[in-house]
Amino acid sequence: MPVLLACPGCGRRLKVKDDLVGRAIRCPHCRQKFRAPEAKPEAGGYAVQRERPRPAVLLNPEEETDYDRQIEEKTERPSPPPRRTRKVAIDIPPSELQTASWVRHLHWLLALALLPLAISLLHKDADEANLLKRLAETVKEAPADVQQRTERVITGLEEGKGAVNDLFDALPNHRLSGALLPRRTLMHWAFALIAAILYLAFIVLLSADGSAEVHHVLGIGLFTATIGILFLFLVQLIAAATQGYWVTGRGIVVILFYIVKFIGYSYRAAEDPENGFALSLMGFTLGVGLCEEVCKALPLLWYYRRGSNQNWRGAFLWGLASGAGFGVAEAIIYSSDFYNGISGASSYGVRFTSCIALHAVWTGSVAIMMHLRQDLIQENDMALHDFIWPMLYYVGIPMVLHGLYDTLLKKDINVGALIVAVLSFLFLAFLISRLHTADEAAARRMRRRAKRRAARLREADA
Repeated sequence: MPVLLACPGCGRRLKVKDDLVGRAIRCPHCRQKFRAPEAKPEAGGYAVQRERPRPAVLLNPEEETDYDRQIEEKTERPSPPPRRTRKVAIDIPPSELQTASWVRHLHWLLALALLPLAISLLHKDADEANLLKRLAETVKEAPADVQQRTERVITGLEEGKGAVNDLFDALPNHRLSGALLPRRTLMHWAFALIAAILYLAFIVLLSADGSAEVHHVLGIGLFTATIGILFLFLVQLIAAATQGYWVTGRGIVVILFYIVKFIGYSYRAAEDPENGFALSLMGFTLGVGLCEEVCKALPLLWYYRRGSNQNWRGAFLWGLASGAGFGVAEAIIYSSDFYNGISGASSYGVRFTSCIALHAVWTGSVAIMMHLRQDLIQENDMALHDFIWPMLYYVGIPMVLHGLYDTLLKKDINVGALIVAVLSFLFLAFLISRLHTADEAAARRMRRRAKRRAARLREADA
């Protein structure tokens, strides 16, 4: 007859043949192997209930009394331990969502840096722009031997002999009348160093909340001022070399060739003084503006390719550093080629303050545009040509503002150029205000969630 027993593994009741009692069997449910214990045979399909062992009769009264006391001690419910209260803190990371009020408004100092530009554009000296008149005045005031030497150099230049620097070497003090610096000088490097220190200090103040490291900011500025500028020169050389050549075929290489060729055409359209406003705007926007803004945005690509959900304030500071580095390098080049020996103090003031600020404003705007749509460049398997359309989206508005500003300066529409400069800053201020508002709303939500969590924990401890 079968016997009824329980599996020690899963606890299910099993019917086992009596000839398997005392042998090793396996449970059909959990597959655990065990030895079947001895049991009484079933009666009518049900197991015979075993008699429970009865306690032995205690004859000693002292032992019986002691037994009763032990039973009472075992059945008595132990007293609960004293309840401990927990301290609950509202956990919001410092400087993660909000910035100090004095820091969040520091970017308005960039508007202050535009004052030299406003003064220069609204009170432009016509006599300073007339180089021939200034040259004649300089030669007239010089001694007779200097006048003769200068006239010989001018005659040689008209015949295609010599260089422009030879003319400045012959002039008194090696400069035109009204010029701040002589032609061959390194003083503009000192101006660049002062400007770099001031803008670095400004960005360090903006990073008081820990959004960016000082060595990162300094490295980004140096990168754009050196490698970024060299990359821009390389693109300009390649774009100029493609003029006059045509290729046929299919593929991304052919597309890139014609993109670079169009950039070269845009540069020529921007530089040609005979072109009208529309063609000049196209050249300055799709040539100068596009290349310079992409060049300054290269460090930002690496910033957002490091991972998702990067801090927008850190990206903004990287953009400021990249734009300021580009502006300082451009100021050095312009001073050496166009200002030294020719321009007065106002030109250096505009170039080493306002123009650097404008480049920083445009690249800072690009950084925030990247933050708003950083998902466009964070796919792991992106090829080089996959960055074309995202970059055009990021630099679109700053590129147009840059091109419009240069075009208005070319056409001597000074008030219009000043308005575009102000609009460039207001666009950046709008983006920053929008993100600060979003951060404040997120901080309020975090505080409410933390307070509700603290209240629930206090209720649980009560």
